[in-house]
Amino acid sequence: MRFRLAATVAVLSLVAVLIAACGANNSDSKTTATDKASGLTVTVADNHVSLKRSAKSGSGTGGTSGTVSCTDDYAKLVKAKAVPAPTEPWYATTLITWPAGGNESSATLSHKLAHDPQLCVAQTADSSASAIVYFDAKVKSGVEKLQTASAQQQQAAQATAALQSAAQAAAGTVSKSSFPDAANVVQAITAQGLYAKSVATAADATDSGTVYVITGKTTNKTAVLVIKDSKGQVHTATQGVKGSPKIS
Repeated sequence: MRFRLAATVAVLSLVAVLIAACGANNSDSKTTATDKASGLTVTVADNHVSLKRSAKSGSGTGGTSGTVSCTDDYAKLVKAKAVPAPTEPWYATTLITWPAGGNESSATLSHKLAHDPQLCVAQTADSSASAIVYFDAKVKSGVEKLQTASAQQQQAAQATAALQSAAQAAAGTVSKSSFPDAANVVQAITAQGLYAKSVATAADATDSGTVYVITGKTTNKTAVLVIKDSKGQVHTATQGVKGSPKIS
């Protein structure tokens, strides 16, 4: 069972809930931001948006369909139960032709935002390429905090299922009948969309909803994981190099 860290809006799988201070109304300004990992740059000016790919960007296929969606108000996006309507003043979106490497495409947003965008999400229609482009480092930091809180809440509510998924991920790290070190086990669990940390003892596992790898009990033959559910009950999974985990 795969758990997702981010709270998402249906068609935008990477839209995380966000946080940032609302700036002054700069609706006539041009605002540009780049996601270095994907090589995508988004520029917003009034109700116009452009999407540019660096020459070395491997994100997406030029000429295919995509979307760019931007927001300037995290609170409303957090509360959204479905894809926001393009008429919402805090959410603007448009279809766009995905640019080839080194090229740029432009489109007209559904409307101009009242304030500078906090982030935009660019995504191909087939979801093969996507990126969240942040316009402020504080926004990214806030997103990560809210992602963590969202993941912890979900995992606390489904503690046993989260623990089983984490144990399966840990089992997948076994090589030559041995577990790697705890850091690699945590990395494998996180890769499955779970929020995880390593601590020395079960007594250090204080936060509800976090999957903890207990380094003091984890060996090259056994991985010990714990999670505290939403009622404060602690659940433990003992995973050997073979077979299913023992849950207690």
